[in-house]
Amino acid sequence: MAEEISNEKKEKNAPVSIHRAHGQEQQIKMDVLDMVNRAEDPFAIIYHLVKWLGEFSGEPSYAKYVEDQIRAVYGLALQHVKPMQDELAEVEARLKRIEAAYEKPEFTEEERIRIGFAIQHHKENIERLKVLIKQAKANHSKMTIEKD
Repeated sequence: MAEEISNEKKEKNAPVSIHRAHGQEQQIKMDVLDMVNRAEDPFAIIYHLVKWLGEFSGEPSYAKYVEDQIRAVYGLALQHVKPMQDELAEVEARLKRIEAAYEKPEFTEEERIRIGFAIQHHKENIERLKVLIKQAKANHSKMTIEKD
């Protein structure tokens, strides 16, 4: 028993490992504090953190996965406006690129038909997102932070 307490004391008083890069952790802490002080959107802060975590852990796709989940859960499921607006902007930008590709003469007729389906699908998705955003605004669904 005395030996266990002694080991616990040693662990608590153990020096900080010099093998870890402390500058990175300090920088992300300062980044988050700066973003909060600038009153940035909570979703942007979360994305900034997960992007850093993904790079730090060697999993750069982690940020994209979390972003997709935020849009699915907070945007479509919980009807928060900001994630849906972000998705709408991406879909509109993608539609412009697809429409520009449709005008290129190097595509076969079959490829143009498929591109036409993609254009129609994107237009329908844009209208769906606009309706969802309008409904979310009408219902006053927004991201709130409740203090304890």
